[in-house]
Amino acid sequence: MRYGIPIFGDRVAPRCPIADGLVIVSVNLGSILAQERIDVDCDSWAELLTLLGMHRVDALVCGGIDRDTRMLVMSKDINVIDNVATTVDEVVSAIAEGKLRRSYGFNSEESHTDTRERQIDNIDCLACSDHVCMRGEPCLILNGHKNRKPSHEISRMLDAARDVTCEEERTLCRLSELIYFCLGMNYRTIGVAYCIDLAEATRIMVGVLRRFFDVIPISCKVGGIPASKAFPTEFGSTYEDSQHRIACNPHGQADILNRIGVDLNVQVGLCMGADCVFAKLSKAPCTTLFVKDKSLANNPIGALYSDYYLKEATSATVRP
Repeated sequence: MRYGIPIFGDRVAPRCPIADGLVIVSVNLGSILAQERIDVDCDSWAELLTLLGMHRVDALVCGGIDRDTRMLVMSKDINVIDNVATTVDEVVSAIAEGKLRRSYGFNSEESHTDTRERQIDNIDCLACSDHVCMRGEPCLILNGHKNRKPSHEISRMLDAARDVTCEEERTLCRLSELIYFCLGMNYRTIGVAYCIDLAEATRIMVGVLRRFFDVIPISCKVGGIPASKAFPTEFGSTYEDSQHRIACNPHGQADILNRIGVDLNVQVGLCMGADCVFAKLSKAPCTTLFVKDKSLANNPIGALYSDYYLKEATSATVRP
């Protein structure tokens, strides 16, 4: 039995085409006979499949893989063990111990494959192979766990959301969905917490929303707090440009909109982390209309389909 493990660094590659190496592990009766690493420069699944064939691989151990590609790999008589997220050494150990399985690494201490025996704190819907919920059946992992009865407000919001998302007559853009949802909820006053970098887009959006609602746009720079005061250890009081650099103030945005008493808050382009602060402090329900992505023209989902950006993300290091 020969296992092929596309790797990035010392871990299983999250997507095979971005791998910088291929580890081949030969096993017989539970014993590791040989292990070798091959440097690779594959830009496509076709190239990787050719490489797997050359090395007579019986099973591919990988990260994410879509259904069509999985079927393609299996058509080559190669078994697929996917959604593995751990180091190469841990994978080899799991192979030797007979513990390697789909989704290995998300909980290395978990040894049971029967979802009925898994605990709720280990739930991973992406790793589920049953999808009984899609058939209207209760989740086996949640067996015995009672769903919390939604409040009247939550029930109203879910009803309004269903009215928007289940509409078959037209396909609505996100902005239109926001308007329809707010109208369905009888909201009158909408708060907009926006990043100054997206001021132009916010101005256009607010102009549209004001046809239906009272709209209160609040900039991320509200309060005018110099960066030198907000982050003295980073900039220092003598930093030449400090008086011209104003810190983002999501706390202030939330505080103002809380005092006004808006019905809903809309986040537009708040920086990562600042959006978390605002959502945590907001007393009104929050939704995100637009996000900011400096590299991808405010389209962060594009990173998932780009080998370049996936490599950038998976090679990120923690600053000291």
